[in-house]
Amino acid sequence: MVDRLLYRHKKIQHVNSAVSSESSDGKYGQGFTLFELLVVMSVIAALAALLLPALSRAQRKGRATVCESNLHQLGLAFMLYFHDYNDDFPTAALKSSLGAQPEDWVWWQVQSNALGVSMRNPANGSVIRELGGYKSDYLRCPADRDALNRQALWQQNPGFEQYFYSYSLNRYDEHGMASYISKDRSFILLNRISSVVRPGDKIMLAEEKGGAADGPGSAAVDDGGWEPRGYPLTSRHDGKANVTFADGHVARVKRDFADSTHPEHYVPGL
Repeated sequence: MVDRLLYRHKKIQHVNSAVSSESSDGKYGQGFTLFELLVVMSVIAALAALLLPALSRAQRKGRATVCESNLHQLGLAFMLYFHDYNDDFPTAALKSSLGAQPEDWVWWQVQSNALGVSMRNPANGSVIRELGGYKSDYLRCPADRDALNRQALWQQNPGFEQYFYSYSLNRYDEHGMASYISKDRSFILLNRISSVVRPGDKIMLAEEKGGAADGPGSAAVDDGGWEPRGYPLTSRHDGKANVTFADGHVARVKRDFADSTHPEHYVPGL
């Protein structure tokens, strides 16, 4: 028994000495040198420099694609609305001071009731009902960072209207595209999609500027109606904006596509 224990002890000592010898020879336990660490870090930095711009471009492209999908769905909802309402356009969802109407394509204005001041239920917007359900993301470009800021401002002061969506309906003048109803409803002018000349060339839904970073000019989206002569398109998608045309198709266009020198892209009768 004793001889057997001595034999095992010697065998363990032999194994330990072999491991110690290999470690001292550099076969085990050797760490990285400072030079090797610097090389690894340089490779990682180089890879990051190559990958980060590509990831950033992919993110921008993804946000632009979601925005395009939003406008496509809204375009389909408008087509359904035209079918249901004898080709009439809805009203443009202007500020309360100009007259919020039941026919507004999107409801967003504030209203007073017995419980205080609240926002009109967006799900009841005349075109939003055609979507089959309301979700704020349907009306907001994910690249429109100012939209969330506008929503936060409204939440802090519910009595102060803030349009925190990204898209607006062409209301070049009283004759279109949006229908016009005066605040007291004493004057009603219903404009029809069938009266739009070359609908495939005319912007119906615009992606306006949300803030100063979205392109040149000071005016930014502030209600559901787009006035082409004073409110420029955004440039947030690599210098372009997504728009829905009156025939329902969506395209990405440059800001000057709808400036004062190109009325053929927004005046319904041209």
